[in-house]
Amino acid sequence: MMRCRTRCVLLTAALLALGACSGPSGSGTRAVEREVSLGAVSVADGVLAREPWSFGDAPGEVIRTRHYRVYTTETNGILVDRLSSFTEYALAHYRSAIVTLPEPPQRLDTYLMDTRAQYEGITRRLLPDQADTILQIMRGGFASRGIGVYFDIGLYDTLAIAAHEGWHQYVQRTFANPLPVYLDEGLATYMEGHSWITGPRVSTPLFRPWGNIERFDQLRDAVISGRTVSLEVLTNNRPQELVETVGNGTLDYYAQVWALAHFLNSPQHRAGLGLLLQEAASGQMRSRLTDRYGRREALALLGRRVGSELLELYFLEDLDELDRQYQQFMVDLTAIGSRDAIAAGRSPFE
Repeated sequence: MMRCRTRCVLLTAALLALGACSGPSGSGTRAVEREVSLGAVSVADGVLAREPWSFGDAPGEVIRTRHYRVYTTETNGILVDRLSSFTEYALAHYRSAIVTLPEPPQRLDTYLMDTRAQYEGITRRLLPDQADTILQIMRGGFASRGIGVYFDIGLYDTLAIAAHEGWHQYVQRTFANPLPVYLDEGLATYMEGHSWITGPRVSTPLFRPWGNIERFDQLRDAVISGRTVSLEVLTNNRPQELVETVGNGTLDYYAQVWALAHFLNSPQHRAGLGLLLQEAASGQMRSRLTDRYGRREALALLGRRVGSELLELYFLEDLDELDRQYQQFMVDLTAIGSRDAIAAGRSPFE
């Protein structure tokens, strides 16, 4: 949930902040990568090395894959093994689900801790200035400064959190311009849905953006109860700001931005979403904002990360009309019979 675009220097500083945590040691064990095609992006899901690591008195290991370095004290071997491949498949999904996006510039450091206490300890060592705020988040993890930190809340839920926060982690390290909060969170919820294909030797994650019953049920309840908000309200508020003003607050917010991500990825608007993401990654978004609003206002918009300006710039200048389409999309999405398609991971519009 916490975000920052600072790159390599802060990653190095965060690792040095581990202090008493012992670093990787020994030659470890190595395995050969397996290449799998996922759209325009290949997945290297093999473990390259496993080496001893520890946090305090808790023994663990660091697992290296092509794009990740996973530090873990987790005692559930199934979760550890699945996370190692899950992160690579999730990254390939981020880079290909909507439009082709670039590789991260370096390995993404990820921490999977066995207990909440260890999670709190590693958070305070990695991000001492942010820890008090971050640790108010009771769910299973966060991403900040391109580092993902999680603790075990069960197999599926831990990986769903890793899929959500992993999107933020990827964007923090890779995008030259920050996404607005509503879109960053919407795409993170879009990335959550997944299932597993289990074979005789390996289990492979299958990402299904529609397959998210939790977000769907919350959205349907909000639609039925009349709690949905306009794009003007949604884009000008962060989730924590809606707690006291809108129905079920943050849960409704995440359900609505999940729907917004699907709405913006619908055939009518997909080209605009793809262009926005590619230009945010390359840094051209800032130039586009500067051309429209001037340098000072463009920098302010990028810094605030709220507001409807990007919707008007990349999708439809008439925000009222775009909102009308979006409100109808949510009604149609939650119509009777849609839940069966969502449960199966399919679009209810097909």
